Amino acid sequence: MKKRVISVLLAAAMVMSLLAGCGNSSNETTDDATTEDTGSEDAGEQVTLTYWGWDSNYYQPMIDAYMESHPNVTIEATAVEWGDMLTKAQQALASGSDLPTIIPMDITLIANWKEMGILENLSDYGLDTGNYAPALIEAATNTDGEVIGLFENICPAGIAYKRDLALEYFGTDDPEELQAMFSSYEDYVKKGKEVSEKSGGSTYLFHSGQAVAEWLYFASDITNVTDSTINMTEKMTDVMGKLVDLRDAGAVDTYQNGTAEANATYADDSHIFYPCPDWALTYYIESNDPEGSGNWGLLKAPVSYSHGGTAMGISNTASDAEKEAAYDFITWCISSEEGAEVARDAAGYITQDTSIATTEFSKRSDEEFFGGQDISSLYYQEIISEISIATPSVFDNDIVSTRNDVAQQLMNDPKMTLDDAVTAAVQELSKLVTDTGVTIK
Repeated sequence: MKKRVISVLLAAAMVMSLLAGCGNSSNETTDDATTEDTGSEDAGEQVTLTYWGWDSNYYQPMIDAYMESHPNVTIEATAVEWGDMLTKAQQALASGSDLPTIIPMDITLIANWKEMGILENLSDYGLDTGNYAPALIEAATNTDGEVIGLFENICPAGIAYKRDLALEYFGTDDPEELQAMFSSYEDYVKKGKEVSEKSGGSTYLFHSGQAVAEWLYFASDITNVTDSTINMTEKMTDVMGKLVDLRDAGAVDTYQNGTAEANATYADDSHIFYPCPDWALTYYIESNDPEGSGNWGLLKAPVSYSHGGTAMGISNTASDAEKEAAYDFITWCISSEEGAEVARDAAGYITQDTSIATTEFSKRSDEEFFGGQDISSLYYQEIISEISIATPSVFDNDIVSTRNDVAQQLMNDPKMTLDDAVTAAVQELSKLVTDTGVTIK
């Protein structure tokens, strides 16, 4: 899973016009497909589109706004759990039942979607890729050179913190002072031990070993897959080695990530830091700590990283009229100012279209929640200029599942060593990946 640097992608991006290197590319086709053609359509053929998705905080406002300005288009959404999307589509294919017109694809699974052969080539509809992040276009391009999806946003990630606890344990809540204090993984281990000792073991830097492992996984520069070899030992040694150090310092609590109990910690006074891609500001911090406005801040991680991303594609089983309308909807969401504004204001998603995502446009409306800190510049200028994304592989979902399971084992068993964790990871992945042409080492 080769990593692609995203700095050329978006760095000066948000400073001047986002991705200065690509800013002079023509966007005439995209503009024609969105800005001009997506105005109010009082006339035209009535079209009904279907959509499966898990992210209703994004798709519902987008659908509602689009249908309001496009009265000839109806979009019917069906809620599907993230982990069920691929299986549901495979079952539909096997049974001959209908696929949705519009298919959202998480970056962790996009390589699997490519292999299914059910998605339209967006270039056939006039997609001009010049104003989009090259690494994300590449991630959505199959071996035949077809672009099968367009990513809704870019997901720079940092470390969020609670200001009151930072002040109590570190003597400051200032983001610049804390950034200097937490510039390496070793700093987190050292300070985590200090916090544990000072609090008598009642306060932790992080709430979940799984959340920490997730952060370390995306920040790791170890490739997952080289040719037909999964580099599980090397990858998990990098990820789990850092987690073990933090665990043994008393810096990490044992909550299972994403559970109701884990989510409740956002509003408590026992956990200081949370790995935080930009979409997590809305979905995790603000939703789980609604009374915490002003008490949050944001740091860069020791290694800047990207976490997440969803691309929308079009099913090749749809009618021509449905495909055209679906393409219009997708590009309206990402490449029209109207759609991009809805995504930004409703879901906190910043479009990857560089013709829209200027510094001014990318100013988040929730900065007051973060103590007035300029988190927009931190995310969309500083962090984006340093991050890379990994080229997806068809094994990523199994690797992630194994990572989560082993991380929880480590937290549940304080005596479990790094060697134990790596051995368990290789064994568990070997049960999931049974292709005899693949080597797991």
